[in-house]
Amino acid sequence: MKRNNNIKGLLFFATVALFLGCSEGFDEGLDIQPTGAVSETTYWSTVRDAELAVNAVYAELDGTQMVMALDGITDLGYHKYSNVPTFNDVRFGEIDPSNGTITGIWNRYYRGVRKSNDVIQNIVKLENADPEEIARLTAEAKFLRAYYYTQLSSLWCNVPLITEVIDINDQRPTNSREEIVTFVINELNDIINSNALPLTYSADDTGRVTHGAALTLLARVAIRNGNYELARDASKKVMDLGIYSLYNNYEKLFQVEGQNSSEVIFDRQFAVGGDTYNAFGYSAASLGGSSGVEPMHGLFEKYEYTGPVNPDNPFENKDPRWNYIAYYTGQPIGNNNTYNSWPDSPTPDKISSTEFSTVHGYNLKKWVDYESFAANSNLGDINMILMRYADVLLMYAESKIELNDIDASVYKAINDIRQRPTVGMPAITPGKTQAELREMVRDERARELAFEGLRLFDINRWKIGEVKAGLVQGMYYKDAGQWKILDYGRIASFNAGRDYCWPVPQAEMDINDVITQNPGYVK
Repeated sequence: MKRNNNIKGLLFFATVALFLGCSEGFDEGLDIQPTGAVSETTYWSTVRDAELAVNAVYAELDGTQMVMALDGITDLGYHKYSNVPTFNDVRFGEIDPSNGTITGIWNRYYRGVRKSNDVIQNIVKLENADPEEIARLTAEAKFLRAYYYTQLSSLWCNVPLITEVIDINDQRPTNSREEIVTFVINELNDIINSNALPLTYSADDTGRVTHGAALTLLARVAIRNGNYELARDASKKVMDLGIYSLYNNYEKLFQVEGQNSSEVIFDRQFAVGGDTYNAFGYSAASLGGSSGVEPMHGLFEKYEYTGPVNPDNPFENKDPRWNYIAYYTGQPIGNNNTYNSWPDSPTPDKISSTEFSTVHGYNLKKWVDYESFAANSNLGDINMILMRYADVLLMYAESKIELNDIDASVYKAINDIRQRPTVGMPAITPGKTQAELREMVRDERARELAFEGLRLFDINRWKIGEVKAGLVQGMYYKDAGQWKILDYGRIASFNAGRDYCWPVPQAEMDINDVITQNPGYVK
């Protein structure tokens, strides 16, 4: 059952409405009216004002788009929509600065930065407030700003670093990725060393930033930028906290049952009465979805066979996580129905039969909780997990492997994930080389973290962008007695000199004379 939670629901909705309603052109880019300027006369009188302002910073966190859908632009998935510039253009190497989806993500992150700066600059005005509470709220705002800059520097590489409330006419030049990363690491170290963030919260404040989340973000930004010693040490500190553990049921972890479990370190909170979404929107047409994000053959190949390959059924003896992540022909779906997307299917899931059906044959099953939302799918409120303990274990293992500091703890971290009770994959045995373990941990990340919005960042940091290129392949299906892989002959491309960094939005280039476009996007 969903919890009552002050950081979500109506408080979020009211806070966001307050800030959005105060400024025209809220999505116009960096040099727009800061939130603090419109509330100087009424805000920053009480701690409650600060709490509301911090809650508004949380409102810009990643949601379904950057968790469920982002893997649709990698080798693991496909993002269907293509009638306007979308993620689909990134999938096929056709991105340009005018892409509306990319622009929207940039604007949202910078809204988060602006709101964070507003809090950090104005919270000092509060008098007679509890110093510990002010320190915690300030640390929350700084963490969220660090999160947004981690994403910005990971996707766009070089972006303006803004740490104060700016005037509407201010223009800021581009800072290097190295400068952004140094800033983020220093901020997170200050937050961690201050001990201003608690390890846990009471039920009413579940979802707020914790000490463990700050350590996890530090490990993430470190590993994304090749600082393996820092990533190892930060990950180990999370492990040593003793408050996180793997949830026994992999499938249920991404359903209502697994919400706020011991595996979740930080997430985007949703709730009926405030912030909800279509629970089946990205999934199968037979569920009322639009098949917006599809697992692809590249993901299927990542999952190992646990027994002999059956020539009459390629899905037999597969890693159970494949069954939890994807709908494929023959699987139960909905209310006592069977998923069938083959070309002769009589169901709404027949490939390309409508604008809502799958294009390549598979549909997204991860994050789908049919029983909980069948009555009204528009009330979807499963939290989007942004950080979880399995990722920490894999970052720890990978960092140790890259440092060639391979010991029993590396094998244990990987095998604990592989041998989760509902997964039960064979353990990796000792004696592997560094190169062998490197490939194993990379593949394990793809299998374990599929459709959690992390694959693109992994591809970019490993500099293996070419895995996204080539023939785009979908489902296995049987045609004239022969198993085939569905494809339409479409080829995805990747430009190594350009595509590891997204383009600065054209709308930003048009209003900022001192910002610099990333290489390869200047016409």
